[in-house]
Amino acid sequence: MAANYPMRSSTLNNRFPRHRSLWYAAGWVLLLAAWAVVAASQPEYMLPSPARTLSTLLDLIVSEALLLALAATLWRAAVGLLLALLLGCAWGYLSARFPAFHALTMPGLQLLMSTPGIIFVIVAMVWFGTRSVIVVLVVAAVTTPVITTATTQAFTAIDAELKEMVTLFRFPRWRVLRHLVVPSVAPPLLAATTVALGQSIRVAVMAELLASATGMGAAIRLAQINIETAEVFAYALMMTALTFALEASLIAPMKRRFAAHLPAVSGSPWRSGQVKAV
Repeated sequence: MAANYPMRSSTLNNRFPRHRSLWYAAGWVLLLAAWAVVAASQPEYMLPSPARTLSTLLDLIVSEALLLALAATLWRAAVGLLLALLLGCAWGYLSARFPAFHALTMPGLQLLMSTPGIIFVIVAMVWFGTRSVIVVLVVAAVTTPVITTATTQAFTAIDAELKEMVTLFRFPRWRVLRHLVVPSVAPPLLAATTVALGQSIRVAVMAELLASATGMGAAIRLAQINIETAEVFAYALMMTALTFALEASLIAPMKRRFAAHLPAVSGSPWRSGQVKAV
């Protein structure tokens, strides 16, 4: 499965090599046009127009209120996601390596996957009160199952024949890691990280909405109390743009780097005999 990942991604991106960006831009224009048409028939406190939302967003940026709230939210989301990556990768590796461990911890993983994030927020508030650490813990609790599942599946999908050959010929561990483990695990793990990245920001905002006096969630709650709907939409627009920017500037380049410089498992040096035992 890991071997076909770059190929499928490349095939999808090449379906409309010349006009894909135009169709993408047209989709945004269509969405904004529909928003403007509907907003024209509604009072501003119900649905502000795109122009009003953009104006409010610029005012928030100038006043630095948005940037301060954004910095707090991003820090909490980043720490929570880092915890999820550390825990999820270790959990996934152990689950793939030891079937007994996988069976033993599966109920806990299913519990984390099936519990709504709002439940984690409420329980954490009961245990810890309204503190910033709640946001970090909730982000970690919600995103850990995504990373764990992807890591488990990636390690389980490594070619059994290649693993047998590695054991038989006693290849050095660094060669096994470089030519077998990383090319197999990196693509699905990066895909899961992309999902977890957007999820961590959304969960952080939700947790701040109830359990924090700072951050984007707290700012949205204050705007809702004051019936400043344009501010709510401005914050939402900022979060959407931020998620796209992070994926485009961090995750997408990492995917391209792995696709360009790491051998796919199906055509790896293990298959072709380029890697020799030392």
